[in-house]
Amino acid sequence: MTGGNPGIDPCLIVVGDPCSEFVRTMVRLAREYQVEAVQCDDVYSAVAAMAGAAGRRTLIVGPIRELAREDNRFFQIAEANSLRCCCLLEKGALAGSGGMLTAARAGAAVVDDAKEVRPIFKDWISAGGHRAVRRSLGDLADDDLRATEAELSALLGQGTDA
Repeated sequence: MTGGNPGIDPCLIVVGDPCSEFVRTMVRLAREYQVEAVQCDDVYSAVAAMAGAAGRRTLIVGPIRELAREDNRFFQIAEANSLRCCCLLEKGALAGSGGMLTAARAGAAVVDDAKEVRPIFKDWISAGGHRAVRRSLGDLADDDLRATEAELSALLGQGTDA
């Protein structure tokens, strides 16, 4: 459990229709762990809430159909700010969209039931809420990008000469 200083303590940003069962469940989960929950009707207000929570440990949860709006830019913004996301995949809501692929690339957890958020939330709380920040490929040295002959053989499925 947490509690105390709203400027430092973790923050759960919940995106979606405030009357939906998912949003109500996420708000109850936040209360159970004494984490501030910021409710946002849509992805636009979620971006503003992210800016308001700058410097705080933040987890964003919401339906993928909402978070994937505007060509999935929300996931790019969250990833650039090293914020974790958890998306609810509602049945039939993603047909043909690249939202799930973009969410996965950004490191977002994708669940198909609100009950599946609890272990992700608990892991986020226990880990201090921070996601490991990826190194940029520009930070890698040439040697980091080279594979040895044995590694290439293993990748290509070729046996080693014995």
